[in-house]
Amino acid sequence: MCQKLVSLLRGNVRARVSSAFPERVLNVCAARGIPLRDPRFLGAEELAFSVDRRDWRRLKAACADLGAQAHIERVAGVPFFFGRLRRRYALLAGAALCAALLIVSACFIWDFQVEGNESVPREKILRVLAENGVRRGTFAYAVRQREVRNRALLDLPELAWLTVNVRGCRATVIVRERVPKPEIVNEAAPTNVIARRDALVTDVRALDGEARVLKGATVHKGQLLISGVVETRGVEHPVVGTRYLAGKGEVYGRTWYELSTKIPLYGELKRPTGEESHAYAVLWGENRVKFRIKEASNLSTECDKIIRRKQWTLPGGLATPVTWVTETYLPYDTLRVERTRESAEELGRAALESYLASQLGAGGELVSARVASAVKGDWLLVTLSAECAEQIGEAVPIMTG
Repeated sequence: MCQKLVSLLRGNVRARVSSAFPERVLNVCAARGIPLRDPRFLGAEELAFSVDRRDWRRLKAACADLGAQAHIERVAGVPFFFGRLRRRYALLAGAALCAALLIVSACFIWDFQVEGNESVPREKILRVLAENGVRRGTFAYAVRQREVRNRALLDLPELAWLTVNVRGCRATVIVRERVPKPEIVNEAAPTNVIARRDALVTDVRALDGEARVLKGATVHKGQLLISGVVETRGVEHPVVGTRYLAGKGEVYGRTWYELSTKIPLYGELKRPTGEESHAYAVLWGENRVKFRIKEASNLSTECDKIIRRKQWTLPGGLATPVTWVTETYLPYDTLRVERTRESAEELGRAALESYLASQLGAGGELVSARVASAVKGDWLLVTLSAECAEQIGEAVPIMTG
């Protein structure tokens, strides 16, 4: 492989020699130090082999001394390639211009890579950087990292740290998100525990404060369950009459829900027409040049749009400012499909149970459920009646002022 590469760099000539004694050509070449590769006898008086470009004249002189005739079958290699371009001035000028453009474009930013973001969207970070002067087409050596960082962090309070590293045509944005400050809870603040909703109490666990309900009692929303105001008059504390405590505890109860939702008795189904249209565009930095967009814009029906972008890169992963965009349009017709009552009722049940689970929270449990439905025009009214077990206590502050 290495020898073949060296041969292409030097230039390779495939020669055919006609002689009454072809073996003498081999002997003369060996005597004069002309290296031959891949020799093959094509007949009794013909011989083919490969030589380097620089040895062709010596081979031709040796054949002339023997009265043999040497012809060129084919040539290959870098010297012959550039030799064919020697008189094509426009092509050489275009190649030189392309090389100059690539060298100049390597001084600008054409590609961005964001690292370290989890909750902050990549698009938001790039938009803030663009507002501060770092965008596609920005001169790479004009980016002042300290100024960009200080200004961008003011517009991105979710970030604690940001830096922009420019290497070639690519800018790598490395961020560190800010850790949210934990909520400070005053454990000593006086509070009451009240009921979040109507329930039948099944268990009372008063950790601090005084329980005001018993197991088996029926409570209403907003009713006091555990009081943080405790009367302490007596022999042990004759002076202190009332103490304010941080009412803490858990009160469990059985609750009942009745939820309703409407589900349509019909649905829409996409049916592809089988047609396919394409539109192409070239992005040069922030500029866009469209091709064949007329064919895609004359679609009479609704369609799905698929966009594929491919940025052109040079060997070694060097990004260029050119991005090829392919837009594929897939037209479809919309069909109205009837939905059975059973399937509509199942959809409604799943939606209501999901909403109920969000209301119950982590400690809630669905004990039993019953689903009823009624047809109203093109809609099905689905009603979920559920019995649940959950923690109904909610702490509220006591106004002592």
